[in-house]
Amino acid sequence: MNENLNRLSYFVAIAEEGTITAAAKRLGVSKAVVSKQLQLLEQDLGATLVLRSSRKLQLTELGNEFYEGARASVAQAQEAYRLIRQRDGRLSGTLRVSAPIDFGNMYVAPFAANFSIDHPTVEIELLFSDALLNPIEEKFDIAYRIGWPEDSSNIARKLGGFRLLLVASPKLFDRYAAPQALEDLSQLPFIAHSIFKKPDKWVLIDTSNNMQKPVTFNRTMSADTKHAVLAVLLEGAGVAVMPDFLITSELAQGSLISLLPQYTFEPGGIYSMFPPVPYRSEAAKEFSKAFRAYFHAHK
Repeated sequence: MNENLNRLSYFVAIAEEGTITAAAKRLGVSKAVVSKQLQLLEQDLGATLVLRSSRKLQLTELGNEFYEGARASVAQAQEAYRLIRQRDGRLSGTLRVSAPIDFGNMYVAPFAANFSIDHPTVEIELLFSDALLNPIEEKFDIAYRIGWPEDSSNIARKLGGFRLLLVASPKLFDRYAAPQALEDLSQLPFIAHSIFKKPDKWVLIDTSNNMQKPVTFNRTMSADTKHAVLAVLLEGAGVAVMPDFLITSELAQGSLISLLPQYTFEPGGIYSMFPPVPYRSEAAKEFSKAFRAYFHAHK
C-alpha cells in the first residue's frame, strides 16, 4: 500500500466540510484535485470511505472510523509545523471566537482589539450571537457562554459568576404599585430577555427559608439584546430579569432599582468553551489566558 499521508488532510477536509467544493475552498485547491486525492486514498485502502450524492457527501462506517484517526494525525502534524513556525516567539494563525451579543460587545470586542494590536500576525474572527452555536460544528477556537451550560461534549472553564436581579425603572411605579410579594408580580408588565431559555418562567428562592417558588411573569414584550431590554426598562414599560454585570451603572445611578430583595435566583456562570481537539493553538491559549485577566479587571 502506498501510504501517502498528505491525502489524510484532503480526507479530513472532505469529512468536516461535507462537500468536495467546500473542502477544495478550505484547502485552496481545485475540486478535481480533491476528488482525485479521495479516489487514490480509497484505492490505497481498498475501502469506500465516502458515499457520494448530488447534495452532500456522507461517511461510511469505515469512513467514520478512519476519520477519527486521520483527524488526530493531521492535528498532530499541524501542531508540529506550528511549533517550528513560531520559534521566533510570534503568535500566528486564525482565531475564531464566539460570544453572546451583549457580552461580546462589552468585553470580548474591546479585548480582541488590544490583542490584535499586540499580535498583528493573528487574524481574529469575532462571531457574536445569542443562539447556542456549537463550537465543534462552527469551528470556534473559543466560545464564551453565559448561564448554565448543558453541552458536555465541549471543554468548559468557568471565568466567574453572576447574579440575576429583578429590576425596573422608578418610572414604572408612577403607574403601578411597587411589588411587596411574589403575588404582586402578576400585575406588572414583564420584559423578557430572550437570551434565556425560558425567559418568562423563573424559579425564585426565598432567602429566609431557601424555598423555591416558580413564577410565570406577565410577558408584554420581549427583546434579544441587553440594549433593547434596557431601553424598554428605562422608559418604565415593565420589569425584567437581568444579569447584574450588564446593569452595574444603571443600578449605581438609580435609573434601575432591584425589586423584592428577599428573593434570589440560582446563580449563573460565565464560561469559556473549547472544542475537544487534541491540540489548541498557542494563539487560542494566549487569548483565553489574557482574556480571563482582562475580564476580572473590568467586570
